[in-house]
Order: sequence, then C-alpha cells, then structure tokens
Amino acid sequence: MTALALTAALLALGASPAAAAPLSAAPEGHGTCTATIPGSKLARQGATWACVKERPVTAGDLARIRARTAAAPGVAATPRDGVDPGDDPDASPEALCTSDKRQDVVSNRHAYCVRHGIVYALMDGQDNVIGTAPLLVTARSAVEYNKVRWDESITVYSYEFTNVKSVKLSLSSSCTVCTGGGPPAWGGGGITLSANQTDETGHLSYETTTRGGGERSRSQIAYQSQTESADALYPIISYGQWAGPAVACDGQVGNGPGCIATDNLARVTLSKSRFGAAAVAYEWAQNNLSGNNAMGTAKRPLTRDADDKRERSRRYYSCEAPPKPFQPDLTVVDDSCDEFPFARTTQGGTLGDLCAEIIPRAIGGGAWRVDVVRNSGVAPCVRAHVPKGENTGAGGEVGRKVQSERVLDGEAYQVVITP
Repeated sequence: MTALALTAALLALGASPAAAAPLSAAPEGHGTCTATIPGSKLARQGATWACVKERPVTAGDLARIRARTAAAPGVAATPRDGVDPGDDPDASPEALCTSDKRQDVVSNRHAYCVRHGIVYALMDGQDNVIGTAPLLVTARSAVEYNKVRWDESITVYSYEFTNVKSVKLSLSSSCTVCTGGGPPAWGGGGITLSANQTDETGHLSYETTTRGGGERSRSQIAYQSQTESADALYPIISYGQWAGPAVACDGQVGNGPGCIATDNLARVTLSKSRFGAAAVAYEWAQNNLSGNNAMGTAKRPLTRDADDKRERSRRYYSCEAPPKPFQPDLTVVDDSCDEFPFARTTQGGTLGDLCAEIIPRAIGGGAWRVDVVRNSGVAPCVRAHVPKGENTGAGGEVGRKVQSERVLDGEAYQVVITP
C-alpha cells in the first residue's frame, strides 16, 4: 500500500515511477553502454548495462588469423623471407591480416587489411563485469590501379564467451569521396555468433566518385557496428564505430581513373634478368654514388616529371651536350646512352661531363662486371653504355610501373632492382 501511495504521489507531480529509483550512471572504461530493460532476460541475470568497447589487436587475435589463413590455399601465413607482411609492398590482403604490427590498419599501395577488436560486456549495478563476448572483425581488400570500385571481404572471429550464450553483430560502413559502403555486410541482417566461431560470409563494397582531372582524392572509410543481445523479447543494441583505411583515387595517370590503397611510397621494380645492363647500371648508381647522390632509394626517391619537353632537354644534357657527349663503345652491341637519374624525373638532366660513366658487362651465370670509364668519386649521376633494346625496354617498364603504381606528376617513387 505504501508503494502504491508513493507511486500515485509521483504521478500526481508529473514524475514517472522510474524517477523514484534513478538508474546509476553508465560504467566508465567499458565503452558505449546501454541500460537493460527491467524484466528482460538480461536484467533477470543481474545485468544493468550492456556495453561495447573497442580493443586493440592481441597476440591471440593474430594466432587465430594465422591459423585460418594457413588453411586457405595459396596464401602464406608466415612472413616471406623474414619480412613482416606489413613491411612487404607486395603482400596480399590475406597476408597483411597476419602482420605483427599492433594497429588496426595494415596496408601497402595495392591492398589493406583492417583488424578491429570488440568486447561485448554485461555489467551489474555495481559496475562489475558479469559476462563477456570478445569478437574480432577483419576487413580485407585488394585495390586495383585501373578500377574505381573495390570490395571488402569480412571475417568475424568469436572467442571464449563468459556468461553470454550468443550475440548478434551487424556491420556497415561509410566512405568520403565515394558512394559509401554499399549495402551493409550480410545484407543488413547481421550474423549470430556463439563462442569460438568464425564467419567469412560478409562483404562491403565501395566506388569512388573521382573520374578525372584535379588532384588525387582520399576516401576515408569508417565502420559502424551494432552488437545485440540474444534476449528475444527485449534485445539491447550497443553501437560502435572506428576508422578504417584511406583509399586514394585519381584520373590523371594512364588512360582512365583508378585507385591505390594508401599513399605509401610508390615502387618501380626492374629485374636484371629481364633488363640486363640497364638495371645493372641503375643498381650500380644506387650502390656507388656518394650518399647524397644515391638517388632512387627510399631515403632519396626520384620525383616524376611528366613533361615531354623537359624530358628531351634533360636527356640532351646528360647524353649529347658538350664538352663530352656520349661516344658509343665498340665492345657494346648496339650501344646507347642510358642515364640515371632518369630524364623524366626532376633529379635528371645533369650535364653528362659530370656523371660517372660505366659499362655493365655480363660475365655469365647471371653475374655482371661493371667497368668504370670515368668517376670523380662525387659524381651526381651515371651515364651508362647499354644495348639499345635493354635501354628502351627498361624505359618502357618504368612507364608501365608509373601507371600501375599511379605515380602522379610531381610524386616521389623508389627504384627497386631485383635479380
């Protein structure tokens, strides 16, 4: 009777019965918390709050990802040549997911993997954790240089649950300078996970609005999650959000627009087995010019200059200008002048008289000898005697790599010589 009278009095004053027993403040340090509903299954279990907290990638996360990746055909789950996939510019999206780097986004210029941990927790009225359901979400994608659309494959790992039978997860995304994340993963319906399960059925898609002209656009991806209790009558939804990768797109390189996964330093790769004396000459320049002149490296990259007129002028100064224009060597078949740094870079065009002059010579079995015709010890460039076919072949490959790496006019890139 006393309780009824008090309720009646509160109603008469315009207050609700809940005002007689105000809910305590949401627990701190547990992320976003939503109050459970009185009389619900969660409330009967002693839960006052359902919380979702973001968490960093753990060693356990990586172990589970690697075990799953190892089971996938054609994908290496261990570092290649001892290099962490996060430092491998050629790593696949799947390999990037296995990186030891403790960060959400691991990427190279053509792929990325997002790894994000979530802890769903039930809290009582004294801020004690009475139930947990840890999850790990990964989103991986390969971004193609000649396409404006890319897709993400979503995998969700669940771990040991404590006093939580199952949770339902929904995932969507947003994207700047593009048409958004498309429909939510799993068609918007979400997936229900119990302890120690893995789901690989999710997908998200994006398409940049950049088509041509202007500067390179950066599309920032962000994710939004909804974690829902399994209470059929009174489900509680907790919300989370986190930042993903930035995908850069432009319409300036090649014959159409395309994208790269990040703004990591571009790489132009040339093999000695394919381009012979030309590649050997560039490698010699990087290894033998003085520290300030060893250009084309990660520390001192080259800078692309797409202007044809300036390219012709630089080549003239390096190969044809007096006082010492290039003179073919009779011991080199179809000899031609090859310059490094390239004439189509802002670093090229040094007067050839100042360059070191070399003759790369194949000595069999893939080995090379470099004869030095002239070298001052502080030369800022190299002028090499290279068969014309290898010279033009290497130049064509540089042009193709500039397109596949989407190197903008004025952008830096590294030259990498491989066997």
